[in-house]
Formats: sequence, C-alpha cells, structure tokens
Amino acid sequence: MAKKIALLFVAISLLGILLVTFLPHSTSAATRQHVLYQGIKKRRHEKHKRVLHKKKSPSTTLIPQPSAKHILTVLSVGDSLGEDLGYGLQDIVGSDPYIHLVLDAVGSTGLANVAYYNWPAVLESELQRYRPQIMVIIVGGNDAVGFYQNGSPVEFGTPLWRRDYALRVSDMISEAEKIKCKVFWVGLPIMSDSSVLPNSSIQLLNSVYAAEAKLHPGVVYVPSWNLFKGPGGNFTQYLKNPSGELLSVRDSDGVHIAPPAGQELIASYVLERINEVEHLHICPAAGNYWPQFNVTGCPK
Repeated sequence: MAKKIALLFVAISLLGILLVTFLPHSTSAATRQHVLYQGIKKRRHEKHKRVLHKKKSPSTTLIPQPSAKHILTVLSVGDSLGEDLGYGLQDIVGSDPYIHLVLDAVGSTGLANVAYYNWPAVLESELQRYRPQIMVIIVGGNDAVGFYQNGSPVEFGTPLWRRDYALRVSDMISEAEKIKCKVFWVGLPIMSDSSVLPNSSIQLLNSVYAAEAKLHPGVVYVPSWNLFKGPGGNFTQYLKNPSGELLSVRDSDGVHIAPPAGQELIASYVLERINEVEHLHICPAAGNYWPQFNVTGCPK
C-alpha cells in the first residue's frame, strides 16, 4: 500500500511539472493564433471599409450658379481632341465673366505613353494650381497602342492592357476627386472609315472610360459617339443645324473636330450635360450654331 501511495505521489508530481512546463507554452501559442486571427479579421474589415468607401453615395452638393460671388472654374484637358473641345467651350462660354475657363489640353498626348507626357502627374499639379470645380476631359486618340508596364510589354486590347489602362484612367479621376472637382469624361466620337483610327479600337477605349466612370460616384461619362453621325447612322463630315445650314463639323482627316461649328457642337452638347447634372443655367454665347442644346430661357 505504501508503495502504491508513493507511486501515486510521484505521478501527481510529474503531472504538476508537466503543467508548469507546457501550459504557458500552449497558452502562448493559442494567444498568438488568436492575435493572428484578429489581425486577419482587422485587415479584412479595413479592406471591406475601403470597398464601402469607394461605393458610397456621391455628394449631393451642387455647384452654385456662376456669379460675381461664385466664379466657376472649368479645367479642359486631354489630347488634340481635347483641344478641339476646349476651343468650342471658349467660343460658347469664354466671354462669360463668371466662368474661368482654363484650356489645358495638349496635342499628341494620352495615357498610354506616360514617358512622353505623364498626364496623372501633370494633372495633379494643374488641379492644385487652378482648383477647378469642373474638369472636362477627352483623350484617347493616341492610345490605341500597346505600352510597357513595369518593364514588360502590354499588347493593345488584351485583358492585361485593359486592366492597366483602366488604372491610368482611374488615376486621372482620383486626382480630381482629391479636391472635390466634378469630372465630365467625354467619350471619343465616331471616326471616318478612312481615318488612321479604327472604330473598333475607339469603342474599346470608350468602354474603359464608361466602366471607370461607373466605379467613381459623381463622375459623369458623356458619350459623343452618335453626335457626328449622319442620317444613315455613319460618320459624316457635314451636319445641318436647326437653321438648316449645312456645316462642316469634322476635319478631312476623319479624326479631328472642325472649327468653329464642329467644336461648338461638342462643346454645346457637353455644356447641356453639365447644366442638367449640376442644375445650372449657363447660357452659351448668342449666335451659337446649335441652340437646340440651350437650357430653357437662353436666347436662341
């Protein structure tokens, strides 16, 4: 009996030693797993918050009607087609004393060849300089090409190209969002079949702009594809205005927008959309070619 008691005492002692030796280690491991799990949950939660932040409802704050107290600054950017749009805006609203129009488009530029002209970097500087309430942009005439991303070639039209190009579009939009600048992204117009730009490529580019606009609340995509179509639904170099005048609206290269009527056509169309979205009443200059886009009460 004494021997059994002694053996039992030894067993209890060994169990105590085991508990003292291994319990803290086991508890530490469990704690580490718990911390790791909490960290994963936290990162997932933060990621979820970022997604929710991107999808939150846009601000309902509208831009005040331009006046002596509220000067409206409009920044017009893009490539040579952006220059065409800018010149049209200058024609129809450039004389308005309550609108500060900044023409900042640069020909031969785009988002594909950032080594030649880095639009996201330039735009950041220009937005800080002018602090516009509205940015209008049309770009892409030089972007139906492949490019290098992280030292590797990306072929035009591939899923990888679309993803990387979309990120560049998003960068442009995000720069404007930082200063609460409203973005009106104008799609590329239809091109002539004889032009250097295939319409299939233009439609692919437009699909990227439209998709990115949907991902950014408050960004308005303004399609211009049908604006320069003739009665047969194809590209046309000439259109009649409401007065019945047959006007040249596209250049002979089948790409650029002809001054003054064509440039005023796309500018009037974009202004109509700005007025509609922001509940503004901006009248274009009297005598413009396309009064059908004027808001109610503006001179025809």
